[in-house]
Amino acid sequence: MPDVLWAVLLTSALPRDEYLSYFRLVVDAAYKSDLKMGILHSDGAKLTERQFDSLFAPLFADAGVLNALTPLLLFENLPDRQHWMRHLTLLDYEQALQSLAQAVARTLDHQSEASTDCRWLKLVFMMAAGMMQMPTELARPIIGFPRIGDMRSVRPSIRAAEIALSSMPDKEQNQWPAAFWKECWDKTDCVPAPQREPESGQAEGVARQLIELYALVGDHFFSVCETTDINPRLDAVFGMVLYGINLAMTLNHGTAHRRVEGRLAIRTLTEIVITLSFLLKRDNPNLWQKFRSHGSGQAKLTFLKMIDFESELPDYIDLDEIEMFANEDIWQEFTSIELGNWAGMDLRKMSEEAGLIDVYDKYYGWPSGYVHGQWGALRDTVFDLCLNPLHRYHRIPSLPKRLMGSVAIDALHLVNMLLDSLNMAYPSFKSRVKKPGPAKSEAPLDSDKEGSVEG
Repeated sequence: MPDVLWAVLLTSALPRDEYLSYFRLVVDAAYKSDLKMGILHSDGAKLTERQFDSLFAPLFADAGVLNALTPLLLFENLPDRQHWMRHLTLLDYEQALQSLAQAVARTLDHQSEASTDCRWLKLVFMMAAGMMQMPTELARPIIGFPRIGDMRSVRPSIRAAEIALSSMPDKEQNQWPAAFWKECWDKTDCVPAPQREPESGQAEGVARQLIELYALVGDHFFSVCETTDINPRLDAVFGMVLYGINLAMTLNHGTAHRRVEGRLAIRTLTEIVITLSFLLKRDNPNLWQKFRSHGSGQAKLTFLKMIDFESELPDYIDLDEIEMFANEDIWQEFTSIELGNWAGMDLRKMSEEAGLIDVYDKYYGWPSGYVHGQWGALRDTVFDLCLNPLHRYHRIPSLPKRLMGSVAIDALHLVNMLLDSLNMAYPSFKSRVKKPGPAKSEAPLDSDKEGSVEG
C-alpha cells in the first residue's frame, strides 16, 4: 500500500471509527473540489498547493493526525513530499521508523481489516470522482461500509474490485512502490526470527528395542531359510525389513530425526514399505527375480563407470566390493543392465496397486524435495523470515535448521508396516516396535507372543 501510505499510517495511529471518518472527509473534500486524483502519493505531486491543501484540510486540522503522518518525511522519493513538508515536521527519526513499521505490519496481509479499509478508500474515492460506476445494490454497501451489508461478502468484493482496478495498465509506470521498499531496505536492518524449538518427538527408549528387533528378524531368517540356493523373495523381504530397521536405528540415535537427514531417511523408508507391499501383492517369482537382477545390473553399471576413474575414485566407493556384488549371482558378463525403474512403473502407481496411496501421500512427496534440493527444502532448512515488516518479511539466510519436526515416530510406524509384511510373507513374526507413551515398567522381550518389543 505505498501509494496510500498516509492512510496506512492512520490505520495504526487512530481507532478504526476515527480513521474511517477521516477517510470519508478526504473523499468528501475531493468530491466538493471536483478532484479526480490526489489521494495517491503518485498523483499528489500533480496537484497545486491549493488543491492539495483543500483535499487534506481535514487532516491538517488535528495535531494528533499530523504527528501520525510524520513518517512520510522519512522518504526522500515520496512523490508529493514537497506538499507534506509544508505541514509536517520530523522530530524523532527512530520513533517515526517504529510507527512506520507498526503501520506497515497491519497492512501487509492484503486481507487484514486495515488493508481492506485502505482498499475501500481507493474504491470509494473513484466512485465519488465519477471514475467508477456500479448498480445501486452493489454501490450501497460499499458507500455505507462498514455499517451496511454482510461484511463476509462486502469485504471480499471490495478487495476484488480494488485489485482489478489496480491491475489495469497505466499510461505511466508508477515508480513509487518500488522506491518505497528500496528506501525501507536501505534505512532499516533485518530482524532475524528467533530459533523455534518444536517438540522433540523422539521415540525415547526405542533404540534398544530396534537393536533387539534387528536380531530377532535375523533369527527369523534362519528359522525359515531351508537352502543355500538363491532365493530372491526371501532375500528381498528380509533385506528390506532389516534395511528399514537400520534406518530407524540411525534416526533414533542423536538428533538425526530432527535434521535434514531425517527427511531423506523417511522417504527411503516409505519407498521400501511400498516396494515390499507391491511385491507381496503380486507375489510373482519373475517379479522378485527382476527386482534382484535390476540391483545386480546397477552394481555392474557402477563398476563399469568407475573403472574409468580408478585413479580418482570417490572416497565412498569400494570398487572391489561393487565388483563382487555385480558377480555375486552370475558372472557380470551375463548380467543385463536395465535403465529406469525396475518394475517399469513409478512408485505412486505401485502404491495405488498395493493400497498404500495414503502412505505415499503422507511420507514421500514432501521429503522428496529434500532429496532433490528443491526450493521447499531450501526454504525450510537454510532460510528464515526477517521479522522487519519494512522488509516485507522476506527470506534471509539462517543457521542450518537443526530443530525440525521429528520423524522418529513416523519411522517406527513405517518399520511396523515392514514387520507386518514380513509376518505376511514368512509367518509367524509378531514382534513390533512399541511406540513411546506414558512411562511403564519394562517388560521382557518376547518374540513368541503377539505384541510389542518393549525397551
